[in-house]
Amino acid sequence: MAVQFIVGRAGAGKSHYLYEKLIEKSLKYRNKNFIAIVPEQFSMETQKQILTMHPNRGSFNIEVTSMTRLAYTVFEEQGFNEYKVMDDLGKTLIMRKVMEQCKDKLTIYKSKTSMPGFAEKMKTIVSEFKQYGITDDVLNNMKAECDSKPLLRHKLNDVEIISDAFNEYIKEKVITTEDVLTIFCKYISSSDFIKNTYFYIDGFTGFTPIQYQVLELLIKHCAGVKIAITLPEDEFQSLRNAYSKGNNAISKYELFNLSKDTLWKLKDIINRNNIEQQETVIVGEGQAPYRIRDNKELTFLEKNLFRNNSSKYRENCKALEVHSMSNPREEAAYVAGRISELIVDKGYRYNDIAVITGDMDGYYRYIEEEFSKNNIPAFIDHKHNIASNPFVDGIKAAIEIVEKDFSYETVFHLIRLGFLPIDREAVDIMENYVLQSGRRGFKSYGRLWEKAYKGMTAEELDMVNQAREKLVEIIRPLREELKKKKATVREYTKAVYQFVQANNMQRQIDDYRIEFQNQGEISRAKEYEQVYVTIITLLDRIVELMGDEVLTIKEYKQILQAGFESVKVGIIPPGLDTVMVGDIERTRLKDTKRIIFFMGVNDGIIPKAGQAGGIITDTDREFLEKNNYILAPTATDNVFKQKFYLYTIFAKPTEKMCITFSKSGSDGATRRKSYIISTLMNLFENLKIIDEDESEITLNQVTTRSKALDYLSQNIYEYSKEGDSGIFKELMATVMKNKEYSKVINLMFDGAFYSAKNPILDENVARQLYGNKENIGITRLERFAACAYSQFLNNGLKLGERKKFELAAFDIGNLYHSAIKEFFDTINTNNIKWADLDDKKSENIINDSIEKVMEQYENDALNDIARSAFIKKQVKDTSTETVNALVKHIRSGNFLPREYELRIAHGRVDRVDTFEDGNNIYVKVIDYKSGNKVFNVTETFLGLQMQLMVYLKDTVDYIKKNNPDKNVYPAAGLYFHVYDPYVSEIDCEKAVSDFRKNNPDSELSDEELKKMAIEGERFKAYRMSGLVAKEIEIVNAMDHNTITKTGSSAILPVNITKSGVDARSTAIETKTYSKFINHVSNMAGEMQDKIIKGDISINPVEGACDYCPFGGICNFDRKLGSRYRQVEKVSLSDIEEKCNEVDR
Repeated sequence: MAVQFIVGRAGAGKSHYLYEKLIEKSLKYRNKNFIAIVPEQFSMETQKQILTMHPNRGSFNIEVTSMTRLAYTVFEEQGFNEYKVMDDLGKTLIMRKVMEQCKDKLTIYKSKTSMPGFAEKMKTIVSEFKQYGITDDVLNNMKAECDSKPLLRHKLNDVEIISDAFNEYIKEKVITTEDVLTIFCKYISSSDFIKNTYFYIDGFTGFTPIQYQVLELLIKHCAGVKIAITLPEDEFQSLRNAYSKGNNAISKYELFNLSKDTLWKLKDIINRNNIEQQETVIVGEGQAPYRIRDNKELTFLEKNLFRNNSSKYRENCKALEVHSMSNPREEAAYVAGRISELIVDKGYRYNDIAVITGDMDGYYRYIEEEFSKNNIPAFIDHKHNIASNPFVDGIKAAIEIVEKDFSYETVFHLIRLGFLPIDREAVDIMENYVLQSGRRGFKSYGRLWEKAYKGMTAEELDMVNQAREKLVEIIRPLREELKKKKATVREYTKAVYQFVQANNMQRQIDDYRIEFQNQGEISRAKEYEQVYVTIITLLDRIVELMGDEVLTIKEYKQILQAGFESVKVGIIPPGLDTVMVGDIERTRLKDTKRIIFFMGVNDGIIPKAGQAGGIITDTDREFLEKNNYILAPTATDNVFKQKFYLYTIFAKPTEKMCITFSKSGSDGATRRKSYIISTLMNLFENLKIIDEDESEITLNQVTTRSKALDYLSQNIYEYSKEGDSGIFKELMATVMKNKEYSKVINLMFDGAFYSAKNPILDENVARQLYGNKENIGITRLERFAACAYSQFLNNGLKLGERKKFELAAFDIGNLYHSAIKEFFDTINTNNIKWADLDDKKSENIINDSIEKVMEQYENDALNDIARSAFIKKQVKDTSTETVNALVKHIRSGNFLPREYELRIAHGRVDRVDTFEDGNNIYVKVIDYKSGNKVFNVTETFLGLQMQLMVYLKDTVDYIKKNNPDKNVYPAAGLYFHVYDPYVSEIDCEKAVSDFRKNNPDSELSDEELKKMAIEGERFKAYRMSGLVAKEIEIVNAMDHNTITKTGSSAILPVNITKSGVDARSTAIETKTYSKFINHVSNMAGEMQDKIIKGDISINPVEGACDYCPFGGICNFDRKLGSRYRQVEKVSLSDIEEKCNEVDR
């Protein structure tokens, strides 16, 4: 037996030399076995290469395999078949189970065992410990070294507990993939197959400790070994000299650290076992790598990249390009366009080209979509889990419906996935019904829904009930099993399987597969081809591993979720002539590629950002390494490891390396270019970054009609502004020849140059829509004042956002109003004098009022005990505080409540107070608001907020009509905020401090002052907003306190000085007040006339569009020239002047 190393630069031809020798010897010794050991993902490409090189295009004594598959070959030879080998899925499922069982023994991770993804992390560290030879004894020694690191010691202890529980669970049942190589070591020495085999090892950048153990035994017992390692001749010579002197001074930060470390360890194995070592072969010695020998730039790059004392390339650089794009999607579109151009214009084949990225998760969907648009066949070397697949999502959603008892979110999450046999129209109506009625819970879904919402027909209600019944019929069997407090995994899984079968998921998934295939989305079709089998296999594996375990539904759901997150599907290459798409570390490019596109060369991707949140952190790993415990590389180690991968990638293309990066991510966040771009620009003097956002696309890059339509739609508006564009005109002319596509282009132009025009509604149609103008209420008029078109859509066409049952927004406001009205009704009915109403009696009356009102609300949501209890407390607290404030307000003046919920011409007033002074009656209207409504003079004058003033005018008219011999004047229109105000500690302390300052002789304690301060601050919080009469005697009649001292009223929006009501107050003279409310009322009438005459102009004031739901209908867009209607700001003095102009 003998060992020989084959070394050389990347691209020097080491693999070719290795396989040449393999084939040569296999032809000479036909009774021997010749095996190429390569990384798993490398095997297919290696087989293809050997078959291509072999003179007979194949041989029975040659095999390409991985270390693990070699182990299975020897197991079969040795008759070793005691255990089944558990895959990653099985490990994750069992890890999730054992963590739950032993969590009470844990210190650090006790509360994290149920966290999503934690089972995967723990599985990873347990597997890593096995791969790196961390046995129980080693782990105990590690813990002993951690006296100065108590957190690390506790973590290691928790890992040990979980690992022991895991190993105990699988003992004598199965073995893990990490155990395979450990067991393999026991059988190598006795294997005749191994003794009769020559091994050729290629494609590895390094080995784990357990792999080194396997290699040592293979070297000792096989017929011979040749190992290819990427190491330039000068680096090899320096290593050989260092080894001969026993000076292992390899820096972990060297570019070739991985190769040197591997070679050093293998030489140690050879020497301690007295194995013959043949002379090392240096492939391409003294020459540039054969692959790039004729390319000056790439040859220079291979020799100088990441080297000390590197040179500078001063000639023109054609073999390297760097392009910047807006975002990853634009990168993918650019690369797809360039590939199409190479195929069409330059005569390349698809398999001459490869695409590499450092972030496959972030790029593969964009690459897939853009390549599909351009009809580019590609093999995307990437596996992704199926957890987000709609059918997998459907299984999880069905379980959640049971777990969360038919909540709105879970019900329509499942139904909207589209694979239940429920009519789509019925689903739409049912969703509106559930949102509006607040239906939830299996009990509610299990009985007939008899009450239709406003505007709903009997036929629609029947459709809703049919859909409801179908849903219950589908979920009931699953619910019966899952609602058990505990059941076996087998019982739960059987129920899930029956749900899958009952809904014909297999047929539906296959329908999707066919649809994707017909649309040319081959990779999606391939994914769906595997989904059903993957789901069923997962369910089988769960039963096989844990069938008799008894769990709660929550635990079972977590097990199932962990399974779905672990299962990944990959795509088989669609053909020989395809573009290879892969990542830096996993993908091995064996075939010569003429051009490589390197995408996503951004900071955070190159170098790859360290992944936070692992069980053992980088700091932990560095500490353990200092104590001679070697684990997987840290993030810092991986940066230098990635440099080696970058070196090998840059040596792959024979003609050109095209680099792209994004200026922002898919989320819009700014991105920086990777350090590697600056490194390349330092090496190549004439290398420049080409900003593709400023570059014009070439016609040859647009190879499909869909690509042409994309380009035209994205650039049509710019073309209109900047005039003639060669490619735009050419594409337009080409596409317009096709009748179907010309229609699409015409629609593009219509959309791009649309401007909002004011439509006109026929007066007869308007009258049919609205009826008499008196039917048009104030709220509609205020909407009209903001935008006539919005009013038309909302009230004329009855369009609107979907109505929802929202207790907090609507019913609670009604509860407040009803409770307050009931309170005042009780006062009136029982002839209780305001002077006789103390706090205790007031509280009793409001409590009774709340109970009476709550009994009248029988919505499903209020039947929820917890929710109802909360609402009752909220309404009670708020109503009690509100009523106390209202009573104090009444006691503060001479105005007394006269009417409650008064019906008037334009609506209903919450409360009317009056004060009679001889022959004069002064009127105050109060509008209760659950939100903090603030009176705005400008908006009122322009009709945007006129309800309060119109109500005041209508009330004045009503009282005047009933008191024709009296003079009736407006005194105030006020908003009262119904809420439970919060008093901050700071406000309270300030009030106490102010009192002490103004009353230094007071004997009140701090507690008494604090109580007084809280009451005072809460009372001030109820200060009303609105417009009041300015005369001091009227103000005094509303608040006696204003006449006794200067300052702000605690009740009214007025400030008093020695000379009377000051300018900061929201107040005007009574005479002007009357004219003002007449003006507002007349304005309301004018608006009614305009609506009836068909005014539906698109004329919003600024701010009207902010929350308008109709933006997609009117197409009002400032970017396309639309402008807001300008309004003039108005002050109280302006109002007085404008109103007095009427008398002139």
